Amino acid sequence: AVGIFTGLVVGWLTVQIYRFTIKHNWAIKMPAAVPAGVANSFSSLIPGFCVAIVVSVLNMLLIFVGTDIFKVLYIPFSFISNIADTWWGFLVIIFLIHFLWWFGIHGATIISSFYTPIVLANMASNKLGADHFFAGDPMNAFVIIGGSGATLGMTIWLVSRAKSIQLREIGKAEIVPAFFNINEPILFGLPIVYNVQLFIPFVLAPIASGIVGYFAVTTHLVDKIIAQQPWPTPIGLGGFMATASWKGGILAIICATVAFVVWYPFIRHYDRVLLKQEQEQAQKKY
Repeated sequence: AVGIFTGLVVGWLTVQIYRFTIKHNWAIKMPAAVPAGVANSFSSLIPGFCVAIVVSVLNMLLIFVGTDIFKVLYIPFSFISNIADTWWGFLVIIFLIHFLWWFGIHGATIISSFYTPIVLANMASNKLGADHFFAGDPMNAFVIIGGSGATLGMTIWLVSRAKSIQLREIGKAEIVPAFFNINEPILFGLPIVYNVQLFIPFVLAPIASGIVGYFAVTTHLVDKIIAQQPWPTPIGLGGFMATASWKGGILAIICATVAFVVWYPFIRHYDRVLLKQEQEQAQKKY
């Protein structure tokens, strides 16, 4: 798992070295008659050689002083991991995901690209006896059940209790995907994106479920995460697979319920607003 952090930094360094050599024309140039595939192979020899030399020399110097590139690069990343493993750091991550989503930007994809190395390393540590909450995929197991915004409970309510035609129909379109943590129909059809009336529950619901999940695991009421379940795994089963315990499945259901409690007053008010608009439009037609 430590190699993930090293790969990120060395990958960036490799690109910079390669770019520098190409910019300064440090490459073997072949005659125009030579096929492009062959010419490209020769032109990459010197840049590739420079990359190998720089990284090898760097690592040899570190070994000479009693360390290596893996240990040096793990120090700052372990510091980031420690921050992410705190309850407030975890909540910041949840907030950023949903703040971006509200603007129509896929926050889960963007933010997870930063924390994925951390959760993978923490999961590996958990298997060896460590005790991290932020490991594997805690988001889809306990936080954003039903999709970003933790909308599973709200979707069930739309299908069963909503009065407005718009919300009821969107609920019908979303109810099956919601059980697999997919909710783009809700995000763009309700809509939640750019909808001021639903911004607060969209952010607070996953924060509430995240708090419940975090303290349930860190206080050892539920076993720690030792596996990364596929993100579309349905509610309950995802928590069970992540923790290898039935307690994880029960916790997932509790987290989804807590998220719905946050959603309820807001979605109920929004339903009434849309119902009133639909009734007014129907009266105008007649």
